Amino acid sequence: MTTNTSDIKLWMEYELSHADRRKKERLEKLAVHLKRAEQYAHANALPVGSYQRQIAKRHERKLVAEAMHLGFQPANEEIIRELGIHLAGSSLGLSL
Repeated sequence: MTTNTSDIKLWMEYELSHADRRKKERLEKLAVHLKRAEQYAHANALPVGSYQRQIAKRHERKLVAEAMHLGFQPANEEIIRELGIHLAGSSLGLSL
């Protein structure tokens, strides 16, 4: 998963301006996690097969999962969802 933290930041800025109090608290917690994640090396900058890279990828996935739980949709997820809708529609004989 190669979602950039800048994509999440842009989405989060928009959501903060339109969110209620409870969602703002969750988004601010996510902002803290983003800031902490930026202090460490990106997973692709670490040696392939190393434990450090595996740990960094795991943190990256958890960060994206937390953002998705709050409503963030990575670009590749939207494409996969659209392809799935069209595939399901064509298998049913529908033109979506």
